[in-house]
Amino acid sequence: MDFEFSEDQKLLMETARKFSESVIAPSIAKMRSQRRIPEEVYSEMARMGYLGMTVPEKFGGMGADAVSTGIVAEQIARSDPTASIPVLFLVDNAWSYLISKYGKEEVFGDVLRKVAKGQWITAIASTESGHGSDVAGIDTTAKRSGDEYIVNGEKSFISLVRDVKEHGGGFVTVVKTKEGAGSKGISLLYVPYSDDIEISYLEEMGREGSSWGVLRFNDLHVPSRYLIGEENHGFNIVHEGFEFARGLISVISAGTALKSIENGINYMKQRKAFGREIATYEGLQFQVADDVAKMEAALNFAYRSLWIYDQEQRYGRYSRFYVSKNIAMAKLISTTWGFDAINDAMQWQGAYGYSKDCPEEWALRGIRSFMLAEGSREIMKLIVARESIGKEYLR
Repeated sequence: MDFEFSEDQKLLMETARKFSESVIAPSIAKMRSQRRIPEEVYSEMARMGYLGMTVPEKFGGMGADAVSTGIVAEQIARSDPTASIPVLFLVDNAWSYLISKYGKEEVFGDVLRKVAKGQWITAIASTESGHGSDVAGIDTTAKRSGDEYIVNGEKSFISLVRDVKEHGGGFVTVVKTKEGAGSKGISLLYVPYSDDIEISYLEEMGREGSSWGVLRFNDLHVPSRYLIGEENHGFNIVHEGFEFARGLISVISAGTALKSIENGINYMKQRKAFGREIATYEGLQFQVADDVAKMEAALNFAYRSLWIYDQEQRYGRYSRFYVSKNIAMAKLISTTWGFDAINDAMQWQGAYGYSKDCPEEWALRGIRSFMLAEGSREIMKLIVARESIGKEYLR
């Protein structure tokens, strides 16, 4: 087994690291005060090709695989502990990839070209107030009427609502196209933003620069050509997008936690108590050892899960269920262990760690969202249990 990144991937990592440290890190104070991602960050990410980097080369993107996308995600996460810019990056890339795979080229070519240029953003609209991870139980409907779908319903807790409104783009939207059919009546529609969509905003616990809100569709007319995949076959397709996003979340969570550990160690080397640096106390050293071991393991497993995803998507290796299990395990351990590691790093920094000025305070609130986003921790456990014990034992 070869765990080395390719030479191109090593160069990508170094370039993304320098970009993140020079462009993203200096923008965090402004982002937190304005509670939005600065326009210069958008434009610079677009210039680097990081927005829509999964878009195929024929549409102007990099055609990046999942591992390479994860490499950039990790570096961005290390420079933005709030998780705001990582959310923009992961959502835009995961769902643009799904459009490029299942959308008709003659319909979505122009959409993908604009995404690759950073002119438009792609987001996901799945969650409803009564249906979080229960995708098959959604209430939003799309009824066929000639060459259009008439969409009615409400999507809640949707990321990037303001970003899509202000920058253009649309939402990969999960809709019900066949009543009473459960998962076999679910379809995916690309819904371009328009003023006919009613938007209201919600305030997040963390992720200060990211927008979050509610979309309301009232007899919204969407051209039927914007169907992604086949009608009533969207349930399985959407999970390919979820899994890509979960894999990126795993890398982001591990990278953020490792950066927090690094910050905590630097503090321990400077802070003295009872006449010596607190880094010399064995109790703290053992905590550092546990956290470093766990988060290095989580990061490696996250990259392995993205590699497995690539193998299935590009070469047909591995089953869908095997991919789901590995992605779920990666997300479960990276978010759980990552939260604990960041919490430890806050503790090492004493009262400062509890202050709003401490990046670990921002990181703790940011990573908390990933225990819910793109499938809750409990759903990840159900997936792992299903594939380990057998779905016949799950009720």
